[in-house]
Amino acid sequence: MRRIASLVLLALGVALIVAAPMLRFYVYPNLAKTPINQYAESIAPGTGTVFDPVTLTERHDVALVAHRRLRGDVVASSDNVGVWDESVVLSDGSGKMVNTTVDRVAWDRKTAEAVNCCGEAVDGVPTKHKGLSYKFPFNTKKTTYQFFDTTAKAASAMVYKSQERIKGLTVYRFQQRVEPVQIGVLEVPGNLVGSTEASVVSPRFYDNTRTVWVEPRTGVIIKGQEQQHQVLRDASGADKTTLVGVTLTFNDLTQTRQANLAKKGIRDIRNASLYGPLAALIVGLILTGLGAAVLRRRDAA
Repeated sequence: MRRIASLVLLALGVALIVAAPMLRFYVYPNLAKTPINQYAESIAPGTGTVFDPVTLTERHDVALVAHRRLRGDVVASSDNVGVWDESVVLSDGSGKMVNTTVDRVAWDRKTAEAVNCCGEAVDGVPTKHKGLSYKFPFNTKKTTYQFFDTTAKAASAMVYKSQERIKGLTVYRFQQRVEPVQIGVLEVPGNLVGSTEASVVSPRFYDNTRTVWVEPRTGVIIKGQEQQHQVLRDASGADKTTLVGVTLTFNDLTQTRQANLAKKGIRDIRNASLYGPLAALIVGLILTGLGAAVLRRRDAA
């Protein structure tokens, strides 16, 4: 009976010792995937300029707020690919909508890179995404990533700038410059773009300077800021009428929620990559030692 007990202890101990590195170097990397059943909201207030279509004038020093909602499409997602539906509504202090954007994007659950599938679209129009969108990869590096802009409908460089501290977390600050790009045309009174014509078709241009602060272990964006600018241009290409000009920054509550999400992710990563394998190793060594001790006592008897 003692021999059987010692062999069982030895077998369990050896199994746990073997399992420890497998948990760390095989199981954890395969489990390190962004959850698909996510729901998040962010609020980004600011003060800026908007065009009033009723009075046909620019309104300055207007209180604005961008309300973003992001929801995971669990049914459309898979083991390797996640699908998110995201909407952003920009409104003024009275609740009047200035503009809105709806985005559907698919992404690799490990790398966070866009995957072209699953009905991806911007404002209902099929759109091929590239690069990152709403999350950075696990173990984010101090390097340059491609980041997708839903208004420009293109990806451009998101450049690492510095390391900072937000909400008790070490974060990496990245910045992206979206150069002016035409996003459409509007038929407007000629005087809005310096024309003597009663009405003209004016090109609508957009540019943005986007800054994000990322918790590197989880890839969670803790803080975000956008310096948005939309204008009407005249025939020579000069800016004439500002449609939107505002700097929007995540409010404190949003930053706290994002920080809490990152902290939970850090705990999960530590449990899976460090504490779990370490516990398996320690318990395995203890069981192996006990099994060997029991076997020695039996032989001595």
